[in-house]
Amino acid sequence: MKKIIGILLMIILLISTFLAYFERSSNAGYSSKFANYPGYKELIEALQKAHPNWEFEILETGLNWADVVKAESVARHGRSLIQSTNSLWRCSTCKSKEYEPNWYCASTEAVAYYLDPRNSLNENYIFQFEQLTYDTTNQTRSGVEQILSDCKYMQNKMTYYDTKGKKHTLDKTGIDIIMEAAKKYNISPYHLASRIRQEQGTSGTSNIISGTWTGKDEEGNSYKGYYNYFNWGAFGSNIVLNALKSAKSYGWTDPEKSIMGGAQLLAKNYISIGQDTLYLQKFDVVDGGDGYYGHQYMTNVVASKNEGLSVKNGYSEMGMLSGNAKMKFKIPVYKNMPTYNCPEPGKATIVTQDVQTNGEVNIREGKGTNTKTITTLKKGVKLLRIEYAKKKENNYYWDKVVLSDGRKGYAIRDRLNNLSLQSNCNEKDIVLNNAEVRNGPGKTGTAVVSYIAPGQIVTVIEKNKYPNLDGENWYRLRLNDNTYGYVAVGNSKNPNITPYDENSSKYDYVKVVCTDGLNIRKEPTTSKNNIIATVTKGTQLFRAEKNASSAEGYLWDKVVTSSGVIGYCVRQDKGSGEPWIAALNQKYEVDDKNTNIICVPNVKVEDLKSLSSNIVVKKGSTTIANNAKIGTGYTITIDGKTYTAVVKGDTNGDGEVKATDYMRIKNMIMGTSKLSDAEKKAADVNNDGEVKATDYMKIKNYIMGTSTIGIN
Repeated sequence: MKKIIGILLMIILLISTFLAYFERSSNAGYSSKFANYPGYKELIEALQKAHPNWEFEILETGLNWADVVKAESVARHGRSLIQSTNSLWRCSTCKSKEYEPNWYCASTEAVAYYLDPRNSLNENYIFQFEQLTYDTTNQTRSGVEQILSDCKYMQNKMTYYDTKGKKHTLDKTGIDIIMEAAKKYNISPYHLASRIRQEQGTSGTSNIISGTWTGKDEEGNSYKGYYNYFNWGAFGSNIVLNALKSAKSYGWTDPEKSIMGGAQLLAKNYISIGQDTLYLQKFDVVDGGDGYYGHQYMTNVVASKNEGLSVKNGYSEMGMLSGNAKMKFKIPVYKNMPTYNCPEPGKATIVTQDVQTNGEVNIREGKGTNTKTITTLKKGVKLLRIEYAKKKENNYYWDKVVLSDGRKGYAIRDRLNNLSLQSNCNEKDIVLNNAEVRNGPGKTGTAVVSYIAPGQIVTVIEKNKYPNLDGENWYRLRLNDNTYGYVAVGNSKNPNITPYDENSSKYDYVKVVCTDGLNIRKEPTTSKNNIIATVTKGTQLFRAEKNASSAEGYLWDKVVTSSGVIGYCVRQDKGSGEPWIAALNQKYEVDDKNTNIICVPNVKVEDLKSLSSNIVVKKGSTTIANNAKIGTGYTITIDGKTYTAVVKGDTNGDGEVKATDYMRIKNMIMGTSKLSDAEKKAADVNNDGEVKATDYMKIKNYIMGTSTIGIN
């Protein structure tokens, strides 16, 4: 019997040893899964060595890296926000525009830095990739207490005010409620604790959770007695109001309802559809059924990283980082990622810089004197440097350069001198398509440094130097923030950029004139699931392509909103022909009531032919010729429907704007004469809905040639 027991014990020991070895070997193999993605493997290995029980799951997003950076930045300005006074961290297009008080659109470089998972694969920031389902073994109440150790308002029994201002006390602490919510909705209590700490701070004095906010909405509604601990719906120019409106819609009339309700929404709307890490709640790179990028809990580009740090600090104080606790992390990877981590803005090794050889220099295929020489250059040859070496290789810093024929190679830094900017032109161009800005010409051997959206005006400073590199002609640009880069020009049928002409018939700026606003759609179709933005009447858009499609019997134009949304809109009503958008420099438009056609001065009948070929204009009963000017009060009949003409500035209906017109306005204001409805509309030349002294002064200035009159 003793021998049998001994044998069994030996077998158990061997099995235990084997399993332990197998687990260590299995865990040690995590890094190999990341071998196909530059820069990941070494970082995972370092974490695995320090924490043998940690598990790392690879998340194959299937998305192209450049597309994701674009989508999270210039494709929709305001999608990623940052608090920074440094212009390198702010979007160069939005500049100082505040999307929320003290919050600005993040630059492409800032977005790329925080989006790049490799910048967070370290002890401090790895926890933004921790999976957020409830781990009952490792996620404990004491851990929540550590995360909220400096948040006194969560540690005591919670007091609150009801909607009538009466004070109450719950028989629960905030930590009690968090633990209940974690168990009920299968969500990490550490995530809930760190999220509240991130959103409400350590003092807990925010009006969003005070229950005593005295502000009101535009209709005079009060929001006293409502609480929003997770800041659901807190966005826009009045964060407090919008957050409390959201709380009221959910019925969150005390802290417990707010925390439990917010946890339920997090679990339902994010955790259960695959956005089960902090990173994925900021960057929506998984398709939970509604596409990518739009379903994001956070606009703060730093939020997931900061919240991950809060969780890490809580773990550290509990001693979990030095112990054997098992933790699971889900790490995203992307297609075509850059070789090196995306740097912090201002600390890039990627450059676009003119240099000159200061002696004979070998240009080599790689970094080192033992690599093949591409060519040997004499002193005084001008080159383009596109990358600084991070460290010495074989005793030298080898910088990446571009030869005059577009080939790339490496040169010893000491053999190169900086040059002032080399330029062969100075041309204003307009961007017509989303375009990548690279640090050098060509798609191979260069890095994407920024993106520009349609409608932006750029300065071309070098052209036709690299006319057929990787199948493209490359222009060098100076962007709004005085940085430089190269863009592929495109072709004549689908150009990326083209010389800017404010009178171009190919592109222009338009205004929404449809009373009910206008839908911007991903594709030129009225499919219900195709709307990507809705804009109100009066909104200005950049029209990148006229007549982009005639699908479903509509005329579709390709447009770009001020926030960078690119899509298609219908130009006019299919039945009545009523315009829904109109050029900003347009000569006429149909008014809101569909009874008047408003014109600028000197419009002729032939100018209206774009509305319809079947058009008749009369002065009284007399039909006027195509080359005759239209006057206020004339009738315009288009396809059987008759409108009254209103010519801005022409108050007496003679088709001209002259001294008699501003005198009629002056007499009307003084009460000595009257104007008809059409004449009043014509007199309102500053388009503020009233006729007053500023109108006749504007007409006077127009006659003197110091002012213009438009219909907008």
